[in-house]
Amino acid sequence: MIRLDINCDLAEGYGRGRQAEDLGIMKWITSVNIACGLHAGDPHIIARTVEAAIRNGVKIGAHPGYPDVQGFGRRSMNLSVREVYELVLYQVSALDGVSRALGGELHHVKLHGALYNEAAESPELAEAVARAVSDINEELILYALSGSALVEAGLEYGLQVAEEVFADRAYLPNGRLAPRELEGSVLISNEEQMEQTRQLVLNQKVQTVDGTSIALAADTLCVHCESPDVLQFLIELHRWAKQNDVKLEAITPR
Repeated sequence: MIRLDINCDLAEGYGRGRQAEDLGIMKWITSVNIACGLHAGDPHIIARTVEAAIRNGVKIGAHPGYPDVQGFGRRSMNLSVREVYELVLYQVSALDGVSRALGGELHHVKLHGALYNEAAESPELAEAVARAVSDINEELILYALSGSALVEAGLEYGLQVAEEVFADRAYLPNGRLAPRELEGSVLISNEEQMEQTRQLVLNQKVQTVDGTSIALAADTLCVHCESPDVLQFLIELHRWAKQNDVKLEAITPR
């Protein structure tokens, strides 16, 4: 049987924000990446999202990014390796503390936006991130772009690494995500998303923007809450998983 974790980035609003929609999504995922307050999120929506994850049995993850509210953490900040280490240390520690205070436990760490993409490319940034996660708790699982420098850095630090793929993002031939400014970088229709998911989960492959097929390990599948008809996609994903002997469950710490 194939096992697959479904993760989603949440708590990326303020106050009540999209809370009602987020709670609907929570019922269909197995792990959640909760914004830590620098690229998005505030203490109120973070706490509510942690509580909702605990109620629904969803594994809690920290989702740290650059302190770039205006750009939603999607702009490069050209920070030093030490600054990146400190940013990750601060944000993951905050989510860890909130989770424990509310009766939960931090399960994993997944970077956001520009920091995610840059740590996938840069061994130096990847090392800073892996070191920060390890220094907080070496039992945390590091979610990292499949086949990236962050996967290697996490393994070098002795962390359990979950290689992540995306249902709704197009891929470049080198295995990186297509930049959002590129036309077609975001897969809109449920049909496109399901076809890419089938390729990734059953074949560990994906078709890239130039039509070539590349191999990618798929431990965890990211679904973005802002995708159109995301709930319908998640319902269809659960139905498809049952029909194809794919067990949807959170990644078990080793």
